[in-house]
Amino acid sequence: MKTAIFLGGGASAAEGAPLQTELFCDYFRLLQQDKDAINSEMYREIAVYFREIFSIDIEQQEPDTIHFPTFEEALGILDLAVRRRESLKGFDLENICRNSNRIGFMRQYLVLLLATVLDHSQDERGTLHRRLVDKLATSGLLPQTLFLTTNYDTLIDNALTSVPNMQLDYGLEFGNRSPVAGTAEAIRLFKVHGSLNWLYCPACNTISLTGRNQGVLRLLTDRQKSDCEQCGSIILPVIIPPTFFKDMTNVFFNMVWNQAEQHLRQVEQIVFCGYSFPDSDLHIKYLIKRVQTNRPNPLDLRFVVINGHPGKNPYQADKEHLRYRRFLGPAVEYTRLGFEDFAADPEKIYRRE
Repeated sequence: MKTAIFLGGGASAAEGAPLQTELFCDYFRLLQQDKDAINSEMYREIAVYFREIFSIDIEQQEPDTIHFPTFEEALGILDLAVRRRESLKGFDLENICRNSNRIGFMRQYLVLLLATVLDHSQDERGTLHRRLVDKLATSGLLPQTLFLTTNYDTLIDNALTSVPNMQLDYGLEFGNRSPVAGTAEAIRLFKVHGSLNWLYCPACNTISLTGRNQGVLRLLTDRQKSDCEQCGSIILPVIIPPTFFKDMTNVFFNMVWNQAEQHLRQVEQIVFCGYSFPDSDLHIKYLIKRVQTNRPNPLDLRFVVINGHPGKNPYQADKEHLRYRRFLGPAVEYTRLGFEDFAADPEKIYRRE
């Protein structure tokens, strides 16, 4: 059975990665012992942003005692200001001052904050992702599987490339790698919100791959390697932040989404792992609905939801189940399994009729 495995934030959380609601607390706790980071411009600007916009003084309070906004809220109001061509007090768009576009800088700093926390949490992790891939490989199911994820980390990338002679097809071509898109032997991995190992040059419009490393951190740790090798311009992260106002205009995202849709039309089941089907992900819902309806019989596409974890609120689980059934119809099997269970025995899901 041709299967797509859809990895959401809960799959990474099972490996110890923070949820969106924990990012800021983890970041400031991480930096408490790092004097160089605390003295950096990035840290000072983020501290000012929280003090001026959210009345949070991170220098006077312990991170664990602060009720931070979610990452979506903190970044979302900046994205909305850009869309409306407006400013927040103390945070401007373009003007005639030398230090204009403070909103733009703050958006980049928040993205780098995200990269910092994910890189730290990913250190020495990835056991469950590797176990899942190993089980699929040894059972002969890996060639029948494609992967799609909204996560920026490289947990699934590293798990797949740990398989001998494995090539990944991300649905786009990188300027620093030989073409693999369309190769029959390659495993498809569509990172529809981007990745921390993708770097984009807006001057020459090229994208590069940094392999197993989350290369976005070069922008913080190695400024000399943060320039495009072809034109010398500053490279940028290639991610779509988790906000309601997602900017999908980048040509490379269009390529990935198009390839994802074409390949998803060929699968017989989609296994959602660690994904709650949130209302803000309307782009994902649109993609899945196109994949479901643009086939002779929409009911031929089966959905399995694996998003359980110890202590999960039954009421929240029921609401989550309703969201899936309401949008996708009766072909949804909502399990109480967790990502750990699926990684230990993926054949159990593949064997179900």
